[in-house]
Amino acid sequence: MGYGDFAMRRGVRTMLLGAVSALAVMTQGHAQAVNAGTVSASGTAAAPGNYANQVLTRKAVKQQAQSVSVVKKSTIDLLAPIASGTQAISTLPGVVISGYSSSAGTARSTISIRGIKVGFNSVPGDIETNGITNLFDGIPLNSLIQGTGFHSVQIPFGALLAGVNVIYGPGNPRDRWFDSLGGTVNFIPVQPSAKASATASASYGSFDSQVYSLVAQTGLHDGWEGVIGLNHAFNHTFRRGPYDWPARNDQVYFKITKRFDGGHVSLGGYYIHNREFRPNQIPVEPQAGVTLGGLNANAPLYSQQTSGFYSDLPNNVWFKENQIIDYIGYAKLTKRISDNTTLHDLFWYRHGDVIHYRLNYGFIGASSQDTEFYAPYSDTIGDKLDFDTKLQYNTISYGAYVINAHTHDIYDGYNTNLGTTRQNPASITRDVYNNLYLAAFVQDKIEPIAGLRIVPGVQLVNYETRYVNQSPIAAINLPGTGFNTYPNTSKDFNRVQPSLGASYDVLPWATLYGNFAVTYQNPTGGNFANNQINLPALKPVKSTDYEIGVRMFQRGFLGLDSASADINYFRDDLEDETVGIANPNNPTQTTFGFGSGRLQGVNASLKANFNFHWMAFANLGYLDARYLTYTAPSGNVYQNLPDPASPRDTANIGVRYQVFAGANLIGANLWDQYVGKRYLFNNAIGAPTHNAIVPYNLLNASITLKTPYLNRYVSHLGEVDVSFYATNLLGRKYNATEYISAGGYFNTPTGGYAIANPGAPRAFYGTVTVKF
Repeated sequence: MGYGDFAMRRGVRTMLLGAVSALAVMTQGHAQAVNAGTVSASGTAAAPGNYANQVLTRKAVKQQAQSVSVVKKSTIDLLAPIASGTQAISTLPGVVISGYSSSAGTARSTISIRGIKVGFNSVPGDIETNGITNLFDGIPLNSLIQGTGFHSVQIPFGALLAGVNVIYGPGNPRDRWFDSLGGTVNFIPVQPSAKASATASASYGSFDSQVYSLVAQTGLHDGWEGVIGLNHAFNHTFRRGPYDWPARNDQVYFKITKRFDGGHVSLGGYYIHNREFRPNQIPVEPQAGVTLGGLNANAPLYSQQTSGFYSDLPNNVWFKENQIIDYIGYAKLTKRISDNTTLHDLFWYRHGDVIHYRLNYGFIGASSQDTEFYAPYSDTIGDKLDFDTKLQYNTISYGAYVINAHTHDIYDGYNTNLGTTRQNPASITRDVYNNLYLAAFVQDKIEPIAGLRIVPGVQLVNYETRYVNQSPIAAINLPGTGFNTYPNTSKDFNRVQPSLGASYDVLPWATLYGNFAVTYQNPTGGNFANNQINLPALKPVKSTDYEIGVRMFQRGFLGLDSASADINYFRDDLEDETVGIANPNNPTQTTFGFGSGRLQGVNASLKANFNFHWMAFANLGYLDARYLTYTAPSGNVYQNLPDPASPRDTANIGVRYQVFAGANLIGANLWDQYVGKRYLFNNAIGAPTHNAIVPYNLLNASITLKTPYLNRYVSHLGEVDVSFYATNLLGRKYNATEYISAGGYFNTPTGGYAIANPGAPRAFYGTVTVKF
């Protein structure tokens, strides 16, 4: 790197840090001359993505110049109690949740929004595997460096959620984070309220599923209000074998808010500990040597066609335990600092642990790594400070954020049969990542005439990664052990991210909107720790995103109580993607493919309230996702190949009926979820294919009873809700994930066969909820 490049990068970093300091100085200067008033509702609505303490209202969504969807509490209540907010967003157009138990909040799943994904992924070859930012009450949950550093089990279960705000695509600079190429999802927990209350629920269902929750509100006292939420979930797997693979998720959340003239300040905390014993993948068709007793054992062949569609291996043949632990503490401040300017500050600390323990005696019993213990942890601290200044015809938003993360990878491979243990591993890896992310932005919401809103913006980002290989240091204390040594590396990326959006109320009930944005993402997923990468040539992922759509809402439409629609076209061009692929000759190593892609399609969200009794909705998506060019690790170049595991068609269509029987409200819901054709990645050649998975649809139903009848017998008891749920009512057999193995997963001498994670069969659940 020449002196000019170094000076430029240092200058950009200094400018970004200076922007944060300058904003703090501006805050102090304004604060001295404040005649504080009451924060208006419009001031709150100006910050939809990160700071809003409520689900976006219809009016707030209407005014957006970006594609936005909302999951309300009523939609969350449609889902079975074992689901979390992760499953709730699957009801939106273009959103798919996949994994080895994708219907349960206790299992790690992949979130896909318009073909861009985030989260643990059992399937290789995606165009973008870390391109969605997930937030808890505005706090980023994503790792700054690890490609699968977001784990869906962090997301609260339904009882702790108020709703979800979803921004499709990069969005405007004010709401954008470091992984927001494909979207930003803000999971909003229950917020403090002015009225004291308590809600408790208990659920039980198939696979010994149990969910218990409590949410208590203090009510408003001298400007103070608080909420605390607890949730415990437990279930066994639906896979069938000698071991039942239990999973458990515990969540604790609290938030305290102090309201004062001109604003409010909040302190919050969130703890989650998820522990699961997960079953492995299964060959779709029988393969020579792959048996229930291990490789080439004298036992029945292990496959969906021979041992059973939902069968799994004994835990003495294959065993995996995963634990995800998070501690989050944060503070929020909103304050009117002048007649026309409001300050927002968000500060947080997050500590994350992963404990991954695996035994594979059955298929790599002679290896030094048939047992592995992987325990990375990270500490992240961040602050985002910004302002909204309202002028006569426009509102200017400007600010910056800084995030620093320290990530420590710890891997031990050992074989107890050969005498090696965690105190004396046969192979070790010690890696440290230090990441400093800086961003400053300004955007303007211009309203030159009534009903027209134009939102130009620009964001300047700096991504710094420092990788330190500590494996040789660790090996000093372990003589004779083997380890892979890679050089220490570092890299800074500076980019300018422009965007332009607009919305126009062409009629009182119809709004046109559109958005254009260019954004970048720091390379993740081990790119800095593998010597296959030519670091000087490494580039950040680039996204060029276009959207155009129309939103409609009208009361009394064609005799309906109300009708609404949101239909939009999108196109996202991705460049400089680095795709991690397991090495066919050594599954513990990662090789890389390189590519550029295009994702384009149409999403539609339709809803009709016929009257008090009847409501119907349809959320539809069409996606054409493909690699324009793709270079495999072998050097072979492919063009115009479909993106694996991105369904072409998706649909969620449902109907609700409700009726009063005296003072009791009875409701019934029926909805169908369809996932269309998905293409397979072939790990044997390290490239996508035109082979496809069979589409599937899942019919789900629920019946609810809300009654005040019991309050005459229990003091202070309010409403009691009794609900029954049925998922996959028709018992469809389908594979949630599938790809073509190179043979490494089961250590077979040849590959070319499909392995899968089956989706959940028919299941039933019941819930009782009491409110005080």
